[in-house]
Amino acid sequence: AAHSSLWLSALVAVALSPLPAHAFGLSRSVFDPAVTIRGFKQGVGLRERGRLGRHLWTCSTDATAPFQQITDAKPLHRVFKERGWVHIPGFLNEETCQKMLTEARDLLNPEAAFRSSEEHTVYQEEEDPNFPADHPRNVPQKSSKQIADFDRLQPSSPLKQLYNHPALLCLVQEIVSPEQELFLSACPYNSAYYNLYAEGDGLGWHFDKGEFGINLVLQNPQQGGTFEYHPNTRSESDAWAFDEVARILKGNMEGVDAATEARAGSLIIFAGKLSLHRVSPVRGATPRINAILHYEQQPGQRLGAYSLKRFFGRE
Repeated sequence: AAHSSLWLSALVAVALSPLPAHAFGLSRSVFDPAVTIRGFKQGVGLRERGRLGRHLWTCSTDATAPFQQITDAKPLHRVFKERGWVHIPGFLNEETCQKMLTEARDLLNPEAAFRSSEEHTVYQEEEDPNFPADHPRNVPQKSSKQIADFDRLQPSSPLKQLYNHPALLCLVQEIVSPEQELFLSACPYNSAYYNLYAEGDGLGWHFDKGEFGINLVLQNPQQGGTFEYHPNTRSESDAWAFDEVARILKGNMEGVDAATEARAGSLIIFAGKLSLHRVSPVRGATPRINAILHYEQQPGQRLGAYSLKRFFGRE
């Protein structure tokens, strides 16, 4: 099968686990409580947990937070390790989703938002003259969208508040790297930002520079705009994977997953550094609107000059 839904793969993972298969431990509470940090002793945060040893801290509930409670992230971590991505439907409560959508629409108006329309390589690096133009190293990909970056968000921004919420950082760490501490991005532009994809917009196939990305779906388009993902296209030992990249660029979609079940409020976490992915072109008058968040595995990390200039219009 060329495309398979992430949600279906996640359900399979849960069905095989001894845990109850009620949406990976997602609470069905109408208050949509969230996860917050509870250290081994009072006051211990994520930055200190390594000093206390493994498994001496947990995530517990906080009914004031605007996102879904996760009572046990282990099934999600298993899916992430096996498939390279996870989908949590209904992660944002409706009120928060609407607030973020309202903010996004305001910031993404054509007069204020940066319009990114660029050709780029799959590897997000300049073309290599040692290879021909039709080689997968150099085949151009087209990406276009409107973007409102982190620097344009007000302190009261619901997206900025969500990004800085320690509970979300805690949850992402439990899903992505329980053994490794995560940090807020030091980049003033790509820490968290809004995207708008109008008709004809999309993202060409590419690998990310960061280890993983976080996608919050705020509005689906009428057609298209689907997040498509090929797990583990390359590896640390084969950073180019030219044969596999060439196959996908030629339209062979075997092994490609598609987040067809994602709806407004969905959270998708994906390992984009090793896995080729794209957003298919949007069709129709209703745009695709989402938010992207970045946490880092090392403190002080920033986006490189190539991506800043091409996708954010920043020097």
